[in-house]
Amino acid sequence: MSKQAHKVIAMVAGEASGDTLGADLILSLQKRYPNAEFVGIGGHKMQALGFKSWFPMEQLSVMGFFEVLKHLPALLKIRKQLIQKLLQLKPDVFIGIDAPDFNFKVEHILKQDGIKTIHYVGPSVWAWREKRLNKIKHYVDGVLCLFPFELPYYQRYQIPAKYVGHPLANIFPETPETDTRKLELGFTPTTNVTAILPGSRMSEIERMADIYMQVAQRLYEIYPDMQFVVPCVHEKARNRIQQAVDKFATHPKIKLIDGQSRIVLEACDQALVTSGTATLETALMKKPLVLAIIIHPISYWIMKRLSTTKWIGLPNILAQQSLVKELVQEQATVEKIALHMSKLIVDKDLREKQLASFEKQYFELKQDASELAADAIDEWVFK
Repeated sequence: MSKQAHKVIAMVAGEASGDTLGADLILSLQKRYPNAEFVGIGGHKMQALGFKSWFPMEQLSVMGFFEVLKHLPALLKIRKQLIQKLLQLKPDVFIGIDAPDFNFKVEHILKQDGIKTIHYVGPSVWAWREKRLNKIKHYVDGVLCLFPFELPYYQRYQIPAKYVGHPLANIFPETPETDTRKLELGFTPTTNVTAILPGSRMSEIERMADIYMQVAQRLYEIYPDMQFVVPCVHEKARNRIQQAVDKFATHPKIKLIDGQSRIVLEACDQALVTSGTATLETALMKKPLVLAIIIHPISYWIMKRLSTTKWIGLPNILAQQSLVKELVQEQATVEKIALHMSKLIVDKDLREKQLASFEKQYFELKQDASELAADAIDEWVFK
């Protein structure tokens, strides 16, 4: 197929991390297919590259079984309309970026109609419900995996899969410029800075903001020179976090920043993080962390019953050991989080053990992900 031929590449990203993956992949595909048209659902980064988003990506950013249930009618309506548009358009390929509960149904229907389908970011079959792969093999023409340990799972079920590495490792610096970033945020290089990342979804922020600000108040009482910085994904998140600051953390040393989570991580000395991509980002930035999360009880009960891994944080899963303290559900109290953050601040051996493992993970994941992903799409779709 001619490189210059007009190609239509459909993509769906469901949240901020997917928007980043999608934008990087669009850049790589645009180099190969300069006349390609990109459509579907994506965020601001994808749209900045000419991607036409038919629906707001934020409507897909829902976490947990219970939360999805609440938004299910709206999600199903969007998915139905999306499928109708795609069946009419007949793109050359559909690339579902993460969001497996949403994208697999789309992929299944499109594949039955003869449209090539690729899933970018293999679902966490290594953590729970491996048997899903029996169905997934009928939904996709290929899966792009971010982690090296995933490939054997797909090979067992005869699903074409490629390890592409994690794109975040390419954009994170090999050596963080901590002092420079501290100055950019208005701190001195000697200031002890703790980053607080309460999540990118409002459901996470609602549950964690009050607890995290109480933790910040406790740590401030122990370390009065410590400064805290919180990246806020959008205005709604900022307003909710500010409420928590006003109620629980009355000292003036908590700085709320619009976005810029990577600069915040690069500037910090340690971080308190809700689960998800942020734990991997913190590890790739080589910053010690504690993970704390509370999710809806029904979601947690279901996940516990179906889980096949001991950990929820990617740094621990990659290391295959309890490297980062995980405080989940009733363990995620103000007292316990403050205790383990204090330990992280003063225990040099603990910090060094985390950092040595993070360094290893960084180089393992540092592949040319979007180029390798584009290579696989070329091979599976356009060759």
